Amino acid sequence: MKTSNQLLLLGMLSALSATATAADGAGPAAVDTSKWKCESCKFETGVSGTLEVGAGSVSDNSAEFGQYNGLYEKGGFAIGDAAVRSRGEDGTYWNLDASDLGLDSRGLNVEGGKQGTYKLRLKYDETPHRIWDGALTPFGGSGGASLSLPAGFPAATTDAMPVAGTLQQVDLYTQRNQLGVGASWNRSKEWEYAVNFRHDTKEGNILRTGGAFFVNTAQLVEPVDYVTDQVDASASYAGKKFQLKLAYYGSKFRNDNHALTWQDPYTAINGETLGQLALPPDNQFHQVSASAGYQFSDKTRGSADIAFGRMTQNDSFLASTQNATLVVAGLPGASLNARANTLDANLKLSSAVTDRLRLNAAYLHNDRDNQTPQAAYPSVATDMFVGLPRTNQPYSFKQDKLKLSADYRASARLRGSIGADFDAHERTYQEIEKTREDTAWGKLSSRITDKIDLTFKFAHGERRNQGSIQWNPEITPAENPLLRRFNMANRTRETVGLRADIALAENVNLGLGFDSSEDKYKDSTIGLTSGKDLNLNGDVSMVLTERTSMHVFANRQEIKSKQAGSQTYSVPDWSADSKDTIDTYGLGVKHAAIPDKLDIGADYGITRSRSEISVYTGASNPAFPGISANLDSLKLYATYRMKENMSLQAGYWYERYDSKDWMLDGVAPATIPNVLTLGLQAPQYHVNVVRLSVRYKF
Repeated sequence: MKTSNQLLLLGMLSALSATATAADGAGPAAVDTSKWKCESCKFETGVSGTLEVGAGSVSDNSAEFGQYNGLYEKGGFAIGDAAVRSRGEDGTYWNLDASDLGLDSRGLNVEGGKQGTYKLRLKYDETPHRIWDGALTPFGGSGGASLSLPAGFPAATTDAMPVAGTLQQVDLYTQRNQLGVGASWNRSKEWEYAVNFRHDTKEGNILRTGGAFFVNTAQLVEPVDYVTDQVDASASYAGKKFQLKLAYYGSKFRNDNHALTWQDPYTAINGETLGQLALPPDNQFHQVSASAGYQFSDKTRGSADIAFGRMTQNDSFLASTQNATLVVAGLPGASLNARANTLDANLKLSSAVTDRLRLNAAYLHNDRDNQTPQAAYPSVATDMFVGLPRTNQPYSFKQDKLKLSADYRASARLRGSIGADFDAHERTYQEIEKTREDTAWGKLSSRITDKIDLTFKFAHGERRNQGSIQWNPEITPAENPLLRRFNMANRTRETVGLRADIALAENVNLGLGFDSSEDKYKDSTIGLTSGKDLNLNGDVSMVLTERTSMHVFANRQEIKSKQAGSQTYSVPDWSADSKDTIDTYGLGVKHAAIPDKLDIGADYGITRSRSEISVYTGASNPAFPGISANLDSLKLYATYRMKENMSLQAGYWYERYDSKDWMLDGVAPATIPNVLTLGLQAPQYHVNVVRLSVRYKF
């Protein structure tokens, strides 16, 4: 746009010059353009970019602090970042972006090719997820598929187990590495072809609560050793009015551990000494899709997408039980032979009826057809008891959505939008077979004055069940007929929001926001009966001087819900109220301490969250202890320009986190007589991070 404006200005100056000459009676004069040039039109060639190298240090170990950023381990780390660009005179190019090379959250992205001809891509990412440090378990072999116990086990209760002298520390984490390569090329101006391949590996240990034996249970360490290969290929056509894309996507998942086996830490009740759980099975997904768009006129455009997919899973069954004393009927086959077909389609149409009015319509269809064969399977409870055979339930669904909306610009200061959404959902093997949800919404934006902008939005939605309620006979014990699941129950939802942006002065801007949502489940006797969500926010940005700016923000969110339950599978005999409150505050300052030489800044944030749960049974019941989490974060940074192309970067990050959770705090591995835990506690940390690096531009 800048280039076009400059060329237009040059043309206007030329026309004025010619007009002035003609006015003098000498006729049009020749304009000398030999020395004219457009600075913005210059095509730069060669290599340019930035490199940053340095070092940093972390003051303490913390999985919570370093969940995804790679800064979970005490000690030093290297800083390495790069952004390099190369441009050739013949249109060839390549880009290289590298980040966090000194951490295991590193990433590398390389792209190159020739403009309008071909493109090559290489991408590598590492994504750590530190879940918990210091889990404690007496099981040996953590990280593998078979867990064993030392001498002294089993025992009747956890306090009789030799836990104190046998605990081993295990970190819970995952590490995902992704390698991707791809290419695209153009055979003509209209056609482009592309192929991309990605190879993902994910390794680590995660928490598994499922080592159940009757009334006894144990928390276990589950191994993660996943491999996922994905490929997608496409052919795209782009004409003046018509666009088309045909594509294929395939995904293959493999888990090198098919099951987790462990010794029973509790004294056998009915001959059980081992437990076994199936882990995520190998599976595949394949999909072909087509999308098209057509520009009917300058004001009307339509598009359509359709995708057919197929999911399959055929891992071998595990044995029904590890208890050799039980007599169990044979399995109906060697594997589930699971398969499901998917269909996703949508149509969109948008038209500017007038310069002020635009109409939009969209229809979406989603279909999951689960074709897994049904069979009766032997039932074994906690490797102790044989129950009645049960039949698998191949759940399927269909969903149809219709969205209609209109945007109208009444004037330069007033705009509005209204719309209606219709959502029909059909399910199998669920108590509610059909639901229909209709939502009407609106939005109004107005510039009240040159200094005040207001935006108001609202929505009213109502979901209703259609047809009779069908209870699943495979659920034992039977569900309470008064129970309604919140995601399918009759519900009304009211949503309203207001936002004001105010220019208090030339250098001060204020923003205020309010959002509220309320759900009512009037027909739910048992289950969730109501829910409310309130959000208040405000922010101020100020330019204090030519060298100093500041911003401040505050936010409060309150989430409330009520539910009713029954201990006797009849009418409600207890109720519960829950309330979550999250307060967030922040302050940021930027200051040019030495203009064009030294820039400094600071960001400080505070978050306070609290959860309260109260249960009423008609008796004098104390409320559950509160759950809380407090976070304070301070970041200081400075940039000192040593030369025009070289600067010194310095940073300091302090973060304090304190949380309390009655479900974790004080619960050691043997605290609960019939639950052998990993001794996990609510996270707390104080971490300091310092960074110093040099950035070079070339």
